[in-house]
Amino acid sequence: MNQTGPLLDHSWSTLPTSGVPQKHRRPASVLVPLVLIAALWLLGHLTLAIIVAAVALTITVAGAASPRFRNRLARIMTLVGHWAGRFLTFILLGIVQLVIFAPAAMWSRLTRSDPLDISSHNDKASQWLPRFPQKRPLHHRPYTDERYRRPSTGTAARPGSLRWVRGLLGGLVLLLIADIALGLLLSRFDKDDSAPTDGHVVFGFEPTAQEALATQPGSAEVMSHLTKAGIGNFDPFTGWRFGPGVTYESPVVNIVDGVRTTRTSRIDGERAEIWFFGGSTLYGSGQSDMATIPSVVVALLDDAGVPINAVNFGHPAYANWQQVQLLAQELSAGIRPPPDAVVFYDGFNDLVLQTHFGVHQEPTHLFFGMPAEEPADDEPLADSIRSWWADHSAVALAASRIADLFDDEPTVQVADIDAAPIDTIDPAAAAEAALKIHRRGVDHVQSLARGYGFETLFFWQPYLYTKSALTPAEQTLVGLPGYDTDVWLPMTERVRAGLGPDVIDLSEALDSVESSVYWDFVHTNEHGAATIAAAIEPHLREALSERG
Repeated sequence: MNQTGPLLDHSWSTLPTSGVPQKHRRPASVLVPLVLIAALWLLGHLTLAIIVAAVALTITVAGAASPRFRNRLARIMTLVGHWAGRFLTFILLGIVQLVIFAPAAMWSRLTRSDPLDISSHNDKASQWLPRFPQKRPLHHRPYTDERYRRPSTGTAARPGSLRWVRGLLGGLVLLLIADIALGLLLSRFDKDDSAPTDGHVVFGFEPTAQEALATQPGSAEVMSHLTKAGIGNFDPFTGWRFGPGVTYESPVVNIVDGVRTTRTSRIDGERAEIWFFGGSTLYGSGQSDMATIPSVVVALLDDAGVPINAVNFGHPAYANWQQVQLLAQELSAGIRPPPDAVVFYDGFNDLVLQTHFGVHQEPTHLFFGMPAEEPADDEPLADSIRSWWADHSAVALAASRIADLFDDEPTVQVADIDAAPIDTIDPAAAAEAALKIHRRGVDHVQSLARGYGFETLFFWQPYLYTKSALTPAEQTLVGLPGYDTDVWLPMTERVRAGLGPDVIDLSEALDSVESSVYWDFVHTNEHGAATIAAAIEPHLREALSERG
């Protein structure tokens, strides 16, 4: 009689699954990407955070829709973890081998002693134990040397015939992760937020290392924020500008609605509206907000009892014709109160254009030849990834450092095309061409002034080669590539002789300053800006008094 019952139940019990239970894996598969995305977002890597979010969402949806895909992904992740473990094991055990075992073995051979032998055998010439050869080699993996046979052929084969492919892919992923991790570490130690970035290293030297800025308290912070503020966005008329709505905030450099913050008059009552136009020297490269030329003019006019509201439209690298275009844009927009007077302070960039691109009769600008587009918003995803990798890769950073070791030539290249060799420039022709373009700008501004009813003042700015007596520190800036004295000195003399009656020449404004004020060929420290403002203020006060 056959008996059935619990004692004769031959059903097999289910073997427990290894690893983390499936119910515990699901929260981790969601939390880990979220933490990674949040970390990238907080660190400012918005593009990479979006990429990770898109990949995580795609994998999550695909895994929920296809269990087969989910299982295959789990096997891939297990394989990646396996190779990551083997890689770390190799690295860690290699360090142990090099740091511990190799020195111990070398010491044992040199002293002919075995540190693991607890007994002492002084009568033996050596305490090394003999090694007898094995009759047959042992299996590398005992009890696992079994073969799997393919039913169709019966030939022996091991499982995972494509394991080397998966291992290669996993190795590449690990190398990429290690490259980026090491690059982030190198960038962390190599980065100095308090110092200016390469945006100000234009002539092959560091501005804050020059005496004019080294003696100015807080210059490193000022230059750092000036670099971070940039030069603005693409503009179809002027080439680039900060534009309405552009804002940058910091303790020393601030841009509000596209203009540099300027000192507010402390005198109550009706204030004259004064618009200032110029390049980086008027914008204030080298000065904090309250020490720019317009800000000091406000303070000086306050002392004279003449309150004004100054608007600093200075833009880095602007030539005169760009300032004229900007004035026309602001007048036609009608957003701000109309000016009572406009002040132009320029000239140097107009000469740089002639020496840099060769003598020309039509207006251009310092970034001529660069793509006229905004790369920040419309940059292709592939370019964003490539750019991010170049900034965070240890290989890319190391290659850049090595290249810097062999590149010791100062550079004055500011455009994306080849500059004209300085020895091909005719100083007289360059001076006449620069003056011709500048006069066209003056005439256009005066036409606008007659139509809108404001006063105009034009100032030709000083620069290194117009100062009569240079300090020893300023002497080191003479004759650097692109600013050869045999071109710039006669060109300067020709320009000053050809300035019209409507342009006030301030070339000698800094002659009385005995200390170093120039930190490059034209930019000054705050003391230099204050001296120039003191030369501008009487002319502006007279123009306002005549206006009534």
